[in-house]
Amino acid sequence: MTLRFLAFAAAVLLAACTSGSDHPNSAIALADCRLPGVDTGARCGTHDVWEDRAAKSGRRITLRVAVISAKARAREPDPIFVIAGGPGQGAISLAAEVMPLFARLNDSRDVVFLDQRGTGDSGPLDCDDDTQPLQMLFEDALPERLVRKCLAALDADPRQYVTPVAMEDLDEVRAALGYDRINLWGGSYGTRATLEYVRRHGDHVRSMVLDGVAPATMKLPLSFVADGDAALARLIEACEQEAACRRTYPDLRVMIVSMRGQLQRKPARATIQDPRTGDRATIQVNENVFLSGLFRPLYVAELASLLPLGVSAAISGDFNPLLAQNLELADDIAENLSVGMHLSVICAEDIPRITRADLEALNQSFFGRALVDDFIRACSIWPRAKIPEDYYAPVKSDVPALILSAVSDPATPPRHGDLVASTLPNAKHLVAPQLGHGVSLHGCGPRLVESFIRAGTARDLDGKCLQRIPRPLFVLPLGAPR
Repeated sequence: MTLRFLAFAAAVLLAACTSGSDHPNSAIALADCRLPGVDTGARCGTHDVWEDRAAKSGRRITLRVAVISAKARAREPDPIFVIAGGPGQGAISLAAEVMPLFARLNDSRDVVFLDQRGTGDSGPLDCDDDTQPLQMLFEDALPERLVRKCLAALDADPRQYVTPVAMEDLDEVRAALGYDRINLWGGSYGTRATLEYVRRHGDHVRSMVLDGVAPATMKLPLSFVADGDAALARLIEACEQEAACRRTYPDLRVMIVSMRGQLQRKPARATIQDPRTGDRATIQVNENVFLSGLFRPLYVAELASLLPLGVSAAISGDFNPLLAQNLELADDIAENLSVGMHLSVICAEDIPRITRADLEALNQSFFGRALVDDFIRACSIWPRAKIPEDYYAPVKSDVPALILSAVSDPATPPRHGDLVASTLPNAKHLVAPQLGHGVSLHGCGPRLVESFIRAGTARDLDGKCLQRIPRPLFVLPLGAPR
């Protein structure tokens, strides 16, 4: 499996423009700019911070920030700060994707996008490698050659790009923009960052939305194995419960297990169309390639609905329906993922906490330990930051919180949200039974987020509407009866 399924991105910030500011309390000079895919004009600027915040000397990092100002003159004083996922995504590139969520709130509140250090246009720790063969995009998330090449090319200290340091940047930017209290929206890894900000600077937080909770305690990517196993089991059960899917793919569970065993014994050769070039290439489909092809689509309910068709075609010798869509998804994500920053976080915050017992338990799982082993090897090379001793302690705060989870999420299912909610007395945890990774933008999600932020409390919020969001119908072969 590759890193590229770990986060979802939209467009890249291209424009920076004229001078002037309608934020009189801002110490950051903001200029008119346009964010691709966003109709509303924005104000963009930069803020320099020490790379080594503790030493306060040496290299400086230029952080990029974009503010979409409230439309009304009588704006609310507390803006919405968007914290991106990954880890490794730039927040500004998510503007086109998430602004529909905040469209009505933006009438009276600013919406702020800050590219976290090491991402987007804030000194990104990118590890681009156009020479990486198609085979490696499936089989080896982090080949040693790529990791060493990336590390050698960086003009940065990777130890300075972890979550606690980045949240001190965010607080500095908040103050420089002239805001006292803010509302936070974090997605996936962004929820970990949000919780860390609340731990350190909760007095400046009016409310927080945590969509797909990834607390510091979850041990990435170890947790993906158990949660991926559960998500795949739910998909198989859903197919068995849908008459047309059950009739068309009566032995889906058996087919998946059989295909995995067959490829474990004897890998197959398959021709796949590479979405990066349009060319067709022949790859070796082994057990790990097959598991990667199963795992990634589980993030998105619409893509997961294609899995029975893809598995059925693979059984017949055609792997393209299963694997080609994965490559396209991987490329979309990779456009806004700084792999070096991703490694800086995972290698310092997660991998050191994985025990031998954890690894032995993976031998009994379906998805196995290949991805975890990839990261362990990469992190043996990558420089590792020292993390504060209290970083893994539960965040205890009275800040109102709306926690959103989806039952079919292979990465951040409700069990993680339950854990975080247990120490947040003013939190409400709402669950969508049929969705994958991310809830805010689906169905009644935008209305729930809007109501919560307007009220500043989740006390009276009713999330039953999330239960009415249907799972997409499974895709059947042409001509199959529905």
